[in-house]
Amino acid sequence: MKTATVFPPLHMLEAMAEEDASQKTRRLARLYHLTQQNSWDGKVVLGALVDKHGLPGGEMAEEKRQALSRVLTILMWGELAAWNISADLALRIEDMDAKMAATAQVFDEARHFYVLRDYVKALGAVPPLGGLPRRLLGKVLNAPTLAMKLIGMQLLFETNAVVIFRRISESDVCPILTELLPYFERDESRHVGLGVMYVPRLIERMDPAEARRTSRFQVECVLLLMAGTFTVRDDFARLGLDHRLMATRVTAMQEEIVEQMAAHHGESVLRTVLNPRAGFGPKILDFIHPPNGLDAASPLHRSVHRGLQRTLSALDRAL
Repeated sequence: MKTATVFPPLHMLEAMAEEDASQKTRRLARLYHLTQQNSWDGKVVLGALVDKHGLPGGEMAEEKRQALSRVLTILMWGELAAWNISADLALRIEDMDAKMAATAQVFDEARHFYVLRDYVKALGAVPPLGGLPRRLLGKVLNAPTLAMKLIGMQLLFETNAVVIFRRISESDVCPILTELLPYFERDESRHVGLGVMYVPRLIERMDPAEARRTSRFQVECVLLLMAGTFTVRDDFARLGLDHRLMATRVTAMQEEIVEQMAAHHGESVLRTVLNPRAGFGPKILDFIHPPNGLDAASPLHRSVHRGLQRTLSALDRAL
């Protein structure tokens, strides 16, 4: 007797779905084990570099020292915020492998914070944190959902930190940082993976209203981040850092992350996570960081830009 053919062969689809889920789970677990393999002792590394090169800023002009101190202070408090956020994620995430990855990140962020704190203190008095970055850090720290916390930390904090660390390291502004910051960069690059792999899982559970709130949260964070760039523009220039190049690299990195999410989890993630290089993104980049520099921009562009910089710097101090 001939056996009837069952169509469609759902067992094949089920097997494929199971294998896909297993691969994603293994990638998350791998983040935890990579953290263990690549762990480094911050005090030992910084101490050895100080012994090798002398105290931070020893040969640095005072103006450059102050600019470096202000930029690193923002990054330092960003690492403290990331430490708190990753600890919160480790407690609240239910998926075991994602929880392991977040737990490993807690130790990385704690190390980054105390190493930057020790370096900045060695440079001199720690400058106050401006109101705009304080507002951004507080917004992500107090975000009501895991998805918002992950988007704020992994897509915004981590990508900006990776690029800034790389550029400061490449600039040779300080030999200690040239050798120290690649450690930070490797850790931060690994951290982005948690957001890439876990945020889409959270998006899948969202209703349309929550998806819109999450998108709005991302836009508000990006606006605060862009406003904050005006307050450190002169500091980056004193350090010889090309602000447009850094912004371009950050947006390219964020675009790649969003594309990875869509490739692995489907286009549905795009209803919640926005691509920074879509829509008006390139025009905003060209306004904030003109392609040929601000001095080559039109008189109206320069006037509006400098007026905005003065206004936001005043707001930063007022906040």
